[in-house]
Amino acid sequence: MSMLVRVVSVAALALLGVVAATVGVGSHRSMGYGGVIIGILMVALVGVFAKAWQAWSGFLAYAIAWGVMAWVYSSTGPGDSTLVADDVRGALWLRGGTVAIAIVAAVPRSVYVGRDVAT
Repeated sequence: MSMLVRVVSVAALALLGVVAATVGVGSHRSMGYGGVIIGILMVALVGVFAKAWQAWSGFLAYAIAWGVMAWVYSSTGPGDSTLVADDVRGALWLRGGTVAIAIVAAVPRSVYVGRDVAT
C-alpha cells in the first residue's frame, strides 16, 4: 500500500470518528436510551472497521477524533449550552462510548481479520 493511500485512509477514519461522535450525540438525546444503545454500538462497530482496515494507525485516528469531538460536544458553549447534558443519558453515552473503544482496542486484530492476512 502506498504512503499516500495509507495517509488518506487514516484521515478518512479520523473523519469517521468525527461523524460517529456527531451522530451519537444527536441520537443519544433525541431517541432516549435506545439512542444511547444505538450510538454505543455504532462507536464499537466503526472501531472494529477501523482496526480491521488500517490496524492501529487507523484505529487510533478514529478513537482520538471520536474522543476530541465527544469532549467538544460535552463542553459548555457560548450561551452556557451543551449538547451532552450532565445527566444519566449523557454519562451513559460518554462512558459507554469510551468503554466500547477500549474493548475494541483490547481485542487482537487477528480476531477481526484472521491470521492469514498480511499486516
